[in-house]
Amino acid sequence: MKPNLLTLLAGLALAGPALAQDPAPADPANKAQDAEAEKPKVYEVGTQVPEELTLVDMDGKKLSMKEARGKVVVMVWYAYKCPAIKQANPLLKKMAAAYAKTDGEVLMIGINSDRGELLDAKPEGVDEDGNPKKPFHALRTALQKNKMNFPVFIDKGNVVADLFQAKTTPHVFVLDAKGVVRYSGALDNDPRGSKKADEKVNYVNEAVKAIRAGEEVQTTTTRPYG
Repeated sequence: MKPNLLTLLAGLALAGPALAQDPAPADPANKAQDAEAEKPKVYEVGTQVPEELTLVDMDGKKLSMKEARGKVVVMVWYAYKCPAIKQANPLLKKMAAAYAKTDGEVLMIGINSDRGELLDAKPEGVDEDGNPKKPFHALRTALQKNKMNFPVFIDKGNVVADLFQAKTTPHVFVLDAKGVVRYSGALDNDPRGSKKADEKVNYVNEAVKAIRAGEEVQTTTTRPYG
């Protein structure tokens, strides 16, 4: 499923002290370089994600990339209505369970950038038990129903999705302990769940395994599906 991605634009304001004479015209080349420097960086393979990047969950709890340093981070773009996600849910849960046994070496998180799924940020009314609904009630309900076992963070306005250029769900990124993106792409080579066991390749698990072993990731980029 393709999120509605918004382009992040950085404005450049040029100002200088008042001069008695007319200022010299600005060098167009310098202006172009300055404007380029102000654009947000795309976190592609080989790029170190800055420590300042912070994710926020459904309860407002924050996770900064500084806190995640020292861990292998698996970031999965997640939309519960997406057919590809529904197909992938069992595998995602299996992976999250395995990563949870690494004594904190691997952290798996979901990120939801889907505008439609985030409309109930301030829900009204009560749930089936008569309790006031919490923010993102529909997403919470779907995660509970499917017994998902990893946290999902909220990306309102597609800010984080644009930085990573996350195109689909599930689009997966693997960061090493220094925050460098080492893999970007599909979860595996079996989007329809139709391949035999000996034909399947889990690109994410392969990347995580290589990073933990101190080796180079062999497949760094694949085409995401969903």
